[in-house]
Amino acid sequence: MDLKKILLISLGHLSCDINGGALPALLPYLAAVHHFDYQTCGTLAFAYAAMSSIVQPLFGLLSDKKPCNLYIPIGILLAGCGLGAVGFLDTYQAIFVSLMVCGVGGAIFHPEGARYANFVSGDRKGVGISIFSVGGNGGFAVGPLVVAAVVGGISLAGGGMIGGFGLRGTGFFAGLACVMAALLYWRISAWGIDKPAAVKGKGSSSALCNDWHAFSVLSVCLISRSILFLSFNTYLPLYWKNVFHQSAQTGNAVLAMFCIVGVLSNLLGGVLADRLGFVRMIRYFMASAIPFVVLFPFVQNPCLAALLMIPLSVCLYAPFSCLVVLGQRYLARNVGFASGITLGVAISVGGMFTPVVGWIADNYGGLSIAMRVLAIFSAASALAALFLKKDRD
Repeated sequence: MDLKKILLISLGHLSCDINGGALPALLPYLAAVHHFDYQTCGTLAFAYAAMSSIVQPLFGLLSDKKPCNLYIPIGILLAGCGLGAVGFLDTYQAIFVSLMVCGVGGAIFHPEGARYANFVSGDRKGVGISIFSVGGNGGFAVGPLVVAAVVGGISLAGGGMIGGFGLRGTGFFAGLACVMAALLYWRISAWGIDKPAAVKGKGSSSALCNDWHAFSVLSVCLISRSILFLSFNTYLPLYWKNVFHQSAQTGNAVLAMFCIVGVLSNLLGGVLADRLGFVRMIRYFMASAIPFVVLFPFVQNPCLAALLMIPLSVCLYAPFSCLVVLGQRYLARNVGFASGITLGVAISVGGMFTPVVGWIADNYGGLSIAMRVLAIFSAASALAALFLKKDRD
């Protein structure tokens, strides 16, 4: 594994996904200035998510057929400039289109970024893809903090303020994108990874084959895991507030702990997978998640529930890089397309289920009842993992 190269690609992943992380934090400022209602804000978020995730496989196919080192910097540039322009626009329609451009940038970046990460990881693909994934996780974590600084401003103890440029502070994201796109274009152009066969490092693309049946089984694991992850990620703060009657700050602290433990677990999963096998790790973590998912809605003590989030975070985050690598191996002729599905569509399908959890909570007795439904998907992911085809070397 070439550590310098994988770190650079991971940094590019951070600079791309920081825009997706910033958008939710930016919506309240847009609503206040332009008098948008909740539905309008939700539609703007959908504009980004739909373009970023659903069209990703199309760019994955393009990456497979016509790989090009320009995709990575172009994706970062469009994502950053799309979000950066939002603060300078005055109409809902223009903001909607700008966020669509931002989403297209993410869709262009991820398949090619994952393909490059696969190649430069060498024989340690578990660790390499984990590092690549951590870059994206870091971007989503840092995005809201950057918005708070450059748009809202940070108050100092002496009464001063850092940042706080209002909506025009979104220009920071465009500037960051320009710098990172230039850096990655300069460095990646010299790597010469411009053929699909490079993914395997030997032979030709004609010698590779796709196993669609194995990939379909893997997709069940991906989607079930996505439903679990996004449901907990979305509703943890509300759960602490409405079920445990704790403060919003306490709920956000639990969510932060859940995410931080998850980032570390992502790396752990990659290291273990390189030593023990990808399928074995997926089966172990998927099965281990079941008791924690089942037990969580019945816990009455918020401190005990918070402790329960630690092993659950490990079980949900640790197998993610394993799932991405296996997808690339099952579809060896279409690594870009596989990356588009594992990093895009599977996440989108999981996100579509989160409103269902909310509907169940509204109509059938609250979040504690709704979260019990998640045990079905935990069991489904573990069951599908038993039928996964062992990864090829």
